[in-house]
Amino acid sequence: MRELALTPVRIQHAGRELVGLYLAAAPDVQQNHAVLLCNPFGQEAIRAHRLYRVMSERLAAAGYSVLRFDYYGSGDSAGDDAEWDVLGSIADADAALRELLARSGAPRWSAVGLRLGAAIALEAARRAPQPAQHLLLLDPVLDGRAYLTALAASNQEALNRGYGVRWPLSAQLRHSMLPAPQSEALGFVISPACRTQIEALTPARLLPLPAARASLLVADAAATRQMLQQAGVQLPPEITLANSDARIDWATDSAAATAIVPMHWIRHLLGALAQPAHA
Repeated sequence: MRELALTPVRIQHAGRELVGLYLAAAPDVQQNHAVLLCNPFGQEAIRAHRLYRVMSERLAAAGYSVLRFDYYGSGDSAGDDAEWDVLGSIADADAALRELLARSGAPRWSAVGLRLGAAIALEAARRAPQPAQHLLLLDPVLDGRAYLTALAASNQEALNRGYGVRWPLSAQLRHSMLPAPQSEALGFVISPACRTQIEALTPARLLPLPAARASLLVADAAATRQMLQQAGVQLPPEITLANSDARIDWATDSAAATAIVPMHWIRHLLGALAQPAHA
């Protein structure tokens, strides 16, 4: 792969300092199109790190300017992890998008979001100075309550692995190690305010779509479509729903398979971005 221009960036907004990496589009294949990558939460962000790095490199090599960044209270950005929340991350994504558009000068933009990052990308697009061309939502969190339940189950599984039979049997151990079970997910803090914000995520938040098009890649498209219908959400033609063909347990603290990179997701994204804006 050709050498790419990688630039560390610092983004200041509302008293928050974010850290990101900007990849300029390869000069010989300029697409005049910028892409923002929105991280998921906690351990899911750790497991998605290589995917986002490879995705950004492939995008830049294909002529797209790219910015990936850490929300306030996560990664290399300022703030304590207890300060991370959904609404703040949406504002961070909005600031990151403005930085990306200013640096790239691109007249068009798109965004990618994995898991909770999909909800953040969607809401940030609603604040954007101009509509997105495409939103790629990977295994998106459509039901916040169900997501929190799954996180709690993954957290319990991790504790059982770490402490074995002692964990369910010893109330003293549970209280000393995790006095407020709902406040943590695989080592990452979930504040009460953040929990409320996640619980507020519902399928109805998909609409109206703040983009010309969107792709939802999910583990089971048929089940997701049924869930959307039960929630009274009828997907418009500009939103495509398809199987991700990659059943991945993102919510785990296991080091195994942290380098997951479904290359067909990247090919899907490149194909979607190449479509004319009026398609």
